[in-house]
Amino acid sequence: MKGKNWREYEPAKKQKNRRRRRKGGFLKKLILAILLFVLGYVGYQIYFHHSKPYIVGLDAGHGGIDIGAEGVINEVELTERTAAKLTELLKADGRFRVVQSRDEGEAKSVTDRNHLFKRARPDLVISLHANASEDSQAFGFECYPSPPGKENHDKSLKFAQYIAKEMEGIGARLRGTDGVRFGYYVSDEEGNTSKLLLDSSDTQVYDYDTFGMLKNMKCPAVLVEQCFVTNQQDVEEFGLEEGCAKSAQAYYRAICKYLAINEEKK
Repeated sequence: MKGKNWREYEPAKKQKNRRRRRKGGFLKKLILAILLFVLGYVGYQIYFHHSKPYIVGLDAGHGGIDIGAEGVINEVELTERTAAKLTELLKADGRFRVVQSRDEGEAKSVTDRNHLFKRARPDLVISLHANASEDSQAFGFECYPSPPGKENHDKSLKFAQYIAKEMEGIGARLRGTDGVRFGYYVSDEEGNTSKLLLDSSDTQVYDYDTFGMLKNMKCPAVLVEQCFVTNQQDVEEFGLEEGCAKSAQAYYRAICKYLAINEEKK
């Protein structure tokens, strides 16, 4: 009976062990599969974020026979000079692809430049301009993000605040509330259009057009007025070769801060 009981018991024991082994093998495979999935996902995210360049839409205002505002220098001189400096910085960084709205000296409508950017699907847009006034004492920096009510307003406002802060850091005197304003075009009953500039503290949503390079953009979009071309000191500080170079550096730093990436150290 003892042997019989032993023979009857042994097969059951082996079967139970086999079940345990099968169960243990399944858990190991499941854990391995989960681990491989996590590693693959993390690897994909690292590859996607670090190998795919950020696309910057860079617009040098005016161009061709349109020289922009006239003063100590012409506005287009400043916009093209700064665009060239910023393009150089972004390309040297290696993490950016620059899409320029036009070539140097080229005339292209705002509508065509806007459509070019929308096709390129940039991560952000910056439109370079300079200010002017009949008062030669007017000075300072200001920038215009997509205004309240626009799909990209919050992102644009954040980007604009970074830009203004960086410009202040290189000595620019900020206009309005911390250098940020909203710009609109208002038409009267006769079809005449005038520009309406409001402080960024006015968060009301208006049914007005905004600047052409900001319209219908999904990404952060900001138009900057780098300095007054009608003010000698402003031009000397921010409109000539050195001033455009340091302004481009400020824009580059703002771009990196907005994208939450470190500046590339040279």
